[in-house]
Amino acid sequence: MVKMDPGRDRRLRRALPYLAGMAGVIAITAAVGLLRPVLELPSLTVAYLLLVLWLGARWGWPPAVVAAVLGFCAYDWFLVPPFGTLWISAPHQLLDLVVLLAAALLGGRLVSSLARQRAGAAASAQESEILNEVAVAALQEPEGSRALSLLCERAVEPGGLRSLTLLAGAPEGLEVVAGAPLTPAELRQARWAAENHQNLGARLAGGRLELLRTVPARPEPRCVVLTGGVAVLWLRNEREGLGQRERHLLAGLLGLAGLLLDRRRAAAMTERARLLEASDRLKSAVLSSISHELKTPIAALRAGLTTLSMPEAGLPPAQCELIAGLDGQASRLDRLVGDLLTMARLEADLGLELTPQRLEDVVGAAVHTLGRLLEPFAVQVQLPSELPAVLADELQLERALRNLLENAVEWTPPGGRIEIGARAGDGTVSVWVANQGPAIPPDDLERVFDKFWTRRRQGSGLGLAIVHRVIGAHGGSIRAENGRDGPRFTFTLRTAEATARRPEEVQRSAGAS
Repeated sequence: MVKMDPGRDRRLRRALPYLAGMAGVIAITAAVGLLRPVLELPSLTVAYLLLVLWLGARWGWPPAVVAAVLGFCAYDWFLVPPFGTLWISAPHQLLDLVVLLAAALLGGRLVSSLARQRAGAAASAQESEILNEVAVAALQEPEGSRALSLLCERAVEPGGLRSLTLLAGAPEGLEVVAGAPLTPAELRQARWAAENHQNLGARLAGGRLELLRTVPARPEPRCVVLTGGVAVLWLRNEREGLGQRERHLLAGLLGLAGLLLDRRRAAAMTERARLLEASDRLKSAVLSSISHELKTPIAALRAGLTTLSMPEAGLPPAQCELIAGLDGQASRLDRLVGDLLTMARLEADLGLELTPQRLEDVVGAAVHTLGRLLEPFAVQVQLPSELPAVLADELQLERALRNLLENAVEWTPPGGRIEIGARAGDGTVSVWVANQGPAIPPDDLERVFDKFWTRRRQGSGLGLAIVHRVIGAHGGSIRAENGRDGPRFTFTLRTAEATARRPEEVQRSAGAS
C-alpha cells in the first residue's frame, strides 16, 4: 500500500485553482481561435470573464486575478494582430482588453466577496443555532448536565477538535461532568490548572479564544480555566490549529460552559447550605428537648444528694465524702444542661429584654455569684465612676461575664490576677476580662468562640461560644488577644444614651432635608 506525502497533497491542493485557471484560459483561447474565422462574434471574449467569475466564487480572488492576466495576455498574443506579440495596433482593441481585465478583476473580487459573505452568514447561522440549542437545553434542567454534554458534542462537530472535556468542582476535587474521559495524568494537569488559576496552552480573554503554539508542535491537552471549572480540549491537528470560525464558535461555547458550571456550583452550594441548616435546626431541637427533659431529674438528684449530706442523715464520713463528690458532678451536669438551653435559646433568635443597665451592678452580681470560686485569686475591678449605662439584657450579660470569669479561673494559677475593666468610647463601652494564665496560640484566637471547641479535656466548649452569641445578639463584638501578662477578652456594647439619641438625630436630619 502506497502512502501519500501530506506535504505534497497540501501543495497540490494549493496549486489546483491556478492550474484550473490556466487550463480554462487555454481552452477558451483555443475555442475562440477556432470559432472566430467562422463566426465574427466579438462577444466570445466574455468567456474569459465567465471563467474569472467562476474561479472567484470557487477559490477566491487570487486565482481569478491570475486567470484574468493570463486571459489578457493570451487574447493579445493569439487573437489580436499583429499575432505572436503583445503589441496592440488599434485603440479600440486596447479599450476592449482594458475593459476585459477590469471586468475580470472587479467581477472576481465581487463574486469572491459575496461567496465569503454567504459562507460567513451560514457559519453565523450555524453558530447561533448551536448556541441556541445548548441554551434551551440548559433551561430545561437545573443542573445543566444534558446541556454540558450537548455542548461538548457540538464543539467537536466542526472537525478542528478531537475532544472536549468539562470538569466541575466537587468536595473531593475536580470531577468530569461532560465530554470524553481523561487519563489520570490529564486529570492531574487539569486540577493543577484550577488550583493555580493558570491556563495551559489556551486562554479565553475578552470573548476570544487564543491558542498558544509550542515549538516543535506536539500533541498535548490544553486547559482553559472557566468560572466554575476547567475545560480540557485536544486539537485534531496541532500544526493547522483551529480556523477563525471554529475559534469564534468554541469561544462562545466555552463562555456558555463557564456560566453553566458556575450555575451548577451555585446550585450545589445552595443545596449543601439547605442540608446544613436543616441539620443544625434538628440538632438544636434535639439539644433543647434533651436539656428540658434533664432539668427535672437533675434537680431531684441534687436535692436528694443535699439531703443525704446533711448531719441528720447519720452517714459515715466516707459516704459523706462520696456524696459530696457526686453532688459536684451533678452540679457540673446541671451547668452543662443550662448552657445547652441557653445556646438553644440564642440560636432560636429569641428576643432579648434590652434595658439600660449599670455595668457596675452587672459586674458586681457576676462576681458575687462566683464568690467562692474567685477566692484563690486576686480579682481587680477597674470601672470608671462616670461610665454610662449600657443597653443590655441583664440576665444574659451577667451570664456572659460569669462565663468569662469561669474561663479565667480555669487558666489562672492560684494567687494570680484576674482583671475586670471598662472604658467609654463614642457611643459604646468596651469591657474586658484579663488573667495571668498561659497565652492562647495564635491559630486558636478565632476558634475559641466556636461551639463545642475547647482546649480542656473535660470542657464542654460552650462557655465562650455562649459569650460570643450573647454579645452578638446585643449588636456588639468580642475578640480574644494575648496581652503582656496573659489572655484578654474584650467586648463592646452600645450605650443607652446613644441608642436613645439615635431616633432624635434621624428626625432632625429628616427635618433638615
